[in-house]
Amino acid sequence: MSSSVVNASNPAGLNRAQGSPAEVIVIVAMEEELAPFLQLAESVAEPVQVGNSIHRASVINGHNILLVHGGIGLVNASGAATSALLLTQQKNDGASPPLVISAGSAGGLGDDVKVGDVVIGTDTINADADARAFGYQLGQVPGMPVSYPLPEALMALIDATPKSLASAGEGMVNTVHHGLMVSSYKFVGHDRAPVIKDRFDGVLSTDMESSAIAQTCHVYGAPFVAIRGISDLCGPASDADFLTHVDDAAERSAQIVLAVIDTWFTAGSPRP
Repeated sequence: MSSSVVNASNPAGLNRAQGSPAEVIVIVAMEEELAPFLQLAESVAEPVQVGNSIHRASVINGHNILLVHGGIGLVNASGAATSALLLTQQKNDGASPPLVISAGSAGGLGDDVKVGDVVIGTDTINADADARAFGYQLGQVPGMPVSYPLPEALMALIDATPKSLASAGEGMVNTVHHGLMVSSYKFVGHDRAPVIKDRFDGVLSTDMESSAIAQTCHVYGAPFVAIRGISDLCGPASDADFLTHVDDAAERSAQIVLAVIDTWFTAGSPRP
């Protein structure tokens, strides 16, 4: 499906996408990371520019999902999350905030993480934040939590359904990992990867947006999870690997994202 064309083959679904409150917000940085969701959507409304991000109301697997193309980097991600949450809050008329998901690609850092895997962030940290001179922990933005762990309800669901999540990506996803993700404003290659691994014990992956979205969700009281497909291993060939595997990493991410969304609502989690 073209990102600029509304799917008119399902008028009922299209009307629902345009007029119904978002149950989930999915934020991606790049068009390549958005493409799998557009291809899987039953209907997609016309794109709307909001600041530097592009919003598309959609219906996927029967769920009202706001797809947000936010741009690369922590500031773009924070702006995208803020605009999406504020506009959704207005439309939802004060109901519970929707589930927010950071989707797309990431660089692998964990010893067991490979290209073709997907990482679900059970905790998220800003690797660039360093205010230790003022008594804060490494990775902690002043005035904010040390990290952004998954909400207990979402953690319990993911822990209880590892087989169903893995089977959602069967034939495409090698392994679904759960653990720490960090974000950085700098693309992490072979020179910086050992530094981050040394500073953040057990880190599995790195991207350039998730911690900013997590911080924004914390401020607005919205449940958040990052789900990223591994496109490279932050090694000597990371630049080339990223360009080669970003598309299929995004597809893997999308498959697990939709499985988590289905699990979230099947378990009766709150709708806006």
